[in-house]
Amino acid sequence: MSKSHLLKYLLISPNLPVGGFCYSEGMESYLHNKSLKDANSVKELIISELKIGQIRLDAKLLLDFFDIFDEINDGKNIKSNLQKLLSLDKWILSSKDSVEMREQQIQMAKSLFNLIKEFGFEYQYKNKVSSWPLAWSWACYCFEITKLEMVENFFYSWSANQLSAALRIIPIGSTKVQLIQRDLLTIISKVSKEIMDKEIDDIYFGNIGLAMAQQNHNDLYTKLFRN
Repeated sequence: MSKSHLLKYLLISPNLPVGGFCYSEGMESYLHNKSLKDANSVKELIISELKIGQIRLDAKLLLDFFDIFDEINDGKNIKSNLQKLLSLDKWILSSKDSVEMREQQIQMAKSLFNLIKEFGFEYQYKNKVSSWPLAWSWACYCFEITKLEMVENFFYSWSANQLSAALRIIPIGSTKVQLIQRDLLTIISKVSKEIMDKEIDDIYFGNIGLAMAQQNHNDLYTKLFRN
C-alpha cells in the first residue's frame, strides 16, 4: 500500500483528535424540536446535506486550495496565489451561518495543522485563523492523497462525525449507524465525482433547514458534550 493510502486513515477516523470532538452541527436543534426521531431521519438529514448542503462548497474549496499549494510549490505566481489562498479561506469562513460553526471550523483546523506539524509538515502560509477545508486540503497535499480521494474522504469523515454524534443523542445503536454509513458510500462517491467536474460558480446549495438549525444551535451547543 502507498503512503497516502495508509495516512488517509489518520484523517477519516472520527475517534482521532481532529474528529473526536464529535460536533453535531445543528443536530441537537432538530432533536429539540422533535424533527429527529430515528435512524431514518438521521440518514435523510445527512443525505440532504450531501446533495444540497454547504458541505459541497467546502469540498470544492479543497480542490482550489490543493491547486494553489501545487502552484506555489512550483514557484508559480506566488504573490497572487497567496492572496487567493487567504481570500478563499476568509470567504469560506464568513459563509458559515453561525458564530459556533465558524469557531468549530477554526478549532478543527488548528488541531489538524498541529497534527500535521507533528508529522513533519508545518503549514507555511500563516493566516490569523484558518478554515477546516484549508487544513484538510493541506493535509492531503502533504500526504500526497489524490484529489478524488481527498474529496471522498472529506465527505466520509464529515458523515462519520455526524453519525457519531447521532449515536450519542438518539438511541439507534452502533449497528444501525454502520448500516447507514454503508448506505451513504454510494452517495458520497456520486457527489464527489460531481464536485470534481464542476466550477466553484456551479456549486449550488440550499439546505436552509440545516442552516436555521445551526443558528439555533448555540443554546444547545455544549449540552451533548458535557453529558
